[in-house]
Amino acid sequence: MKIKGLNRPVTALTLLTVGVSVGLTGCFNDDNDGGLFEPPNQSTYSVDIQRTEFGIPHITAKDYKSLGYGVGYAFAEDNICSLAREVVVSSGQSKLYLGDAGDVDSDVFYTWYNSPAKREQFLKEQSPDVLDAVKGYAAGYSRYLRDKGVANIDPACAGAEWVREITLDDLITVYVKANLRGGLSNFVGPIVAAAPPSPSAAMSSRSIRTMAPEPVSDMSAIKIDPEFDMTTINVLNGGSNAYALGKEATGTDKGMLYGNPHEPWDGVQRFYEFHLTLPGELDVMGAGQQGQPFPNIGFNKDVAWSHTVSTAKRFTVYQLSLVEGNPMQYNYTTSDGVVEQRDIEKVDVTIKLPDNKTLTKPIYVSQYGPMLAVNKLNGLLPAWGGNNLAYTIRDAASENPRSLNQWLSMNKATSVQDLVDSMQNTLGLGFVNTIATDRYGKALYADISTVPHVTADKLNNCIAGQPILQALVSNDVPALDGSRADCEWGSDADSPQAGIFGPKNLPFLIRDDYVANSNDSYWLSNPKAPLTGYSPLLRRRLQPFVGANPVNGVPLLMRSRMGFQQILDRLDNSDGLGGTTFDLDKLQKVVYGNRSYVAELVLDDVLEDCKTNPEMPLSAGGTINATTACNVLSNWDKRNNLDSRGAHVFREFWRNVNFTETTADAFSVPFDEADPINTPRGLIINTNTRKALGDSIKFFQDKGVALDAQLGDLQYVLDPGMNDTRIPMHGGLGREGIFNVAQGPGPNAMGEYTPINNGPTYMQTVTFDNNGPVVEALLAYSQSADKTRSYHRDQTRRYSAKEWIRLPFSKAEIANKAVGDVVQLRE
Repeated sequence: MKIKGLNRPVTALTLLTVGVSVGLTGCFNDDNDGGLFEPPNQSTYSVDIQRTEFGIPHITAKDYKSLGYGVGYAFAEDNICSLAREVVVSSGQSKLYLGDAGDVDSDVFYTWYNSPAKREQFLKEQSPDVLDAVKGYAAGYSRYLRDKGVANIDPACAGAEWVREITLDDLITVYVKANLRGGLSNFVGPIVAAAPPSPSAAMSSRSIRTMAPEPVSDMSAIKIDPEFDMTTINVLNGGSNAYALGKEATGTDKGMLYGNPHEPWDGVQRFYEFHLTLPGELDVMGAGQQGQPFPNIGFNKDVAWSHTVSTAKRFTVYQLSLVEGNPMQYNYTTSDGVVEQRDIEKVDVTIKLPDNKTLTKPIYVSQYGPMLAVNKLNGLLPAWGGNNLAYTIRDAASENPRSLNQWLSMNKATSVQDLVDSMQNTLGLGFVNTIATDRYGKALYADISTVPHVTADKLNNCIAGQPILQALVSNDVPALDGSRADCEWGSDADSPQAGIFGPKNLPFLIRDDYVANSNDSYWLSNPKAPLTGYSPLLRRRLQPFVGANPVNGVPLLMRSRMGFQQILDRLDNSDGLGGTTFDLDKLQKVVYGNRSYVAELVLDDVLEDCKTNPEMPLSAGGTINATTACNVLSNWDKRNNLDSRGAHVFREFWRNVNFTETTADAFSVPFDEADPINTPRGLIINTNTRKALGDSIKFFQDKGVALDAQLGDLQYVLDPGMNDTRIPMHGGLGREGIFNVAQGPGPNAMGEYTPINNGPTYMQTVTFDNNGPVVEALLAYSQSADKTRSYHRDQTRRYSAKEWIRLPFSKAEIANKAVGDVVQLRE
């Protein structure tokens, strides 16, 4: 076993052989299958790593296990703390190792969910190549930790008890947990809190019924508690953008792609850039989230793709009709009309706590999945036993073990059509849309992902006469009657998984002009070709798509409207960039334009009112003169660039306006399905909008922040490797219709928008020439979370300056951009 640098000797290390996962290693073929690098015969792993500018590793190996080994090693060099922490959380040991930063409910849930049976099920579904890559990743990560020593790694976790070598089992728990992002992981608290009434309260149906708050039939009173976070489920926070431009939009015979999956800057969703080459088999580059052995987003010589989070629901809540006097049983009518009494199982879960202590709590499980305390969603909903009812949840993505297989098949795609075929054959994507293009000039949008097989008819029939279920659906929580077999999820013959829609019932669109998505539904990826007729569960909102008069479309997010408007403005040169097609330079100027769609839509009306009557009312009483602020706003460029003056005043104004996608009374011109990009419009100026502006002005006056301050002075991140130097950040909020989202927790006590910790991540602009992909990209937060590494904020500075990085893909390009020597890893 050795590590050496080409052209420069490196001290050889003697290491112990890695035991990746006791009891599971027999699933792998560890035979050395070739001499690409002519490693010693005893080598299990043989990989070369060449870093290029900004710390991007280019990993070349003789087999999949060695590729995974190289990714795991390189990732650990840059980001070991985040994955080590995620292993602790996903294995249910956060309280044991993280103390006050841990969470008991999380530990109980993931200890139960990531059971040996669940891990084994996931393991059995992986292809041999995927298994090899995952095994290699764990071994490479562990090799780095042994080489470096836990005391000498990132100071953020150096010496921590919870930083250890990882196994195949550890990575499986991470993958299985990640599948729950659109479903069960949002309900951990209500699942762990679910408990039947005490025996004394459950002796009779009469006493059970008296537990319900009244009147539950008043649906308008039942709103999901604001403290319960629905933003992930309904894809409202942050946001992702993607354009796929076909040959008609590029004016060439090649396609072009822009992708930017806005995600949190820290933790499990952090992206990492890398390039994999297995000669004759795989050559792909892009970014993957931590623990992933393959790029989730990227490009090869033929295809480029990105993802946005889909609005599709991945779960349904089921309402159970309890057996009278027994809250641990429910009535179920089979498809033959036979009424059965089915059991709710109690599963005791024991977690470890510090000081050799343990805690045991139960998880209750029905035939559908874990029981759910819906009263934690809203206090007006009944606790278990109220109205003789109980609630449980089933998550389709939790039953999908095919995601890693899907990533690998996508990495190998040879065209947009081949990419569609791979997604339809595997159906492994858990919660994302796919936007892609190819060297042949095609553009693709697809939501080919795991969605519960619930048609509009089934949803209507299975909430009819059930006010609580109707209330849940009106709050965009899909819910069904769990007492009837005909309300179980359906199935399609072409689906690889029971209970989900097959590919023929999932939307996709291939075009020669363009497609786009910014976290809105499948309905409108191209205004010329709306898609309709699919299950309501593929939508963010449910209520408009059920009932007697379902609609085809609802208002787009302001960010989606901006996304389409930018394309239209480019295709007729309204943006003034010249010509009527895209090239990489124009594409980059468009997506970094930082236009505020809402400002373009409403600011003129606001300023006209201000000119007429500048005395604005305040919510706290009194008035404030808005003349100075309105003068600033009249000179504002309606963008969120670093030098934009007044953007912060408008941001707080619009934050104060009571407007969401569902608001019907904010504009004088209502939403029109036939004109979704231009409607609604015409802001209605009233006391509330005037207060919104007055409060915004007073907020900054009270903080001592100049109304004409430059945005870059207020919105920034720090570079701890350079004495906390400020790096100003352009971009803004999706709610303002800003395409390039950059946001933090909100203005702080000084009125500053810092730290930016959610927004631009791995941005790639891709096209093709006759030699292969032509790519300029950027990872906004940079490669490494380790504040002591040179790759911690180097790309962040590039983002601040709106400068892109040309990614090297060919051998010659890599050699030209190489930093340091090739590192050869053998074990």
